[in-house]
Amino acid sequence: MKLPHLAHPEKYVGLFVADFETSTAVGYTAEEVALLLESQAYRRTPIYRICRVGPQGQVEMIGVPPERFALESGLYFYRRDGQAARDDFRQFGALGESDPPPCRCRLVLASLPQAGREKFVTGLEYPAECDQDVSGWLLANQVAAGDYVDGGPGRLAAVRLEGAVIDSAQLQPDAFRRSRSRAEVLGTIGQPLQRTV
Repeated sequence: MKLPHLAHPEKYVGLFVADFETSTAVGYTAEEVALLLESQAYRRTPIYRICRVGPQGQVEMIGVPPERFALESGLYFYRRDGQAARDDFRQFGALGESDPPPCRCRLVLASLPQAGREKFVTGLEYPAECDQDVSGWLLANQVAAGDYVDGGPGRLAAVRLEGAVIDSAQLQPDAFRRSRSRAEVLGTIGQPLQRTV
């Protein structure tokens, strides 16, 4: 597989490469890969995640199984106090404005059944393949929220089943990482660079 020249390869870390039979395309988001793999013509396309760029611009990639793109994941910050949970929700909303997340995230504030001590949860829900990116974003911004934190696809399913949503919002990545429509993704199959810096 031969990658096209990347003027700023570090910008592509966390994005994906599709290895088509006759060409290679760089720069898909996780949501765009999911759209690509839903198409009958491309459902068996090998997909790689750009995980690191070396000092000389060499790109490190890892293969990603197609079923991973059908999953969503989440990080959940639990609170006993409703006002503290509301403050967490506002903090994440403000962070999404000042330093956009690496992918589209649904921000949610929910109440939980009365059985547990933590009756409120603030969560970030996103494509599962972005777990590493979202965690890195929160660490880089030194986010301190919740009395305790839990996450993963299973936790997302449980919160969606048990929680009563109080408030929600969409956090969007910067323009470079915003996902395109199905028509745009399928219409640019032959282009080696799916996004340019």
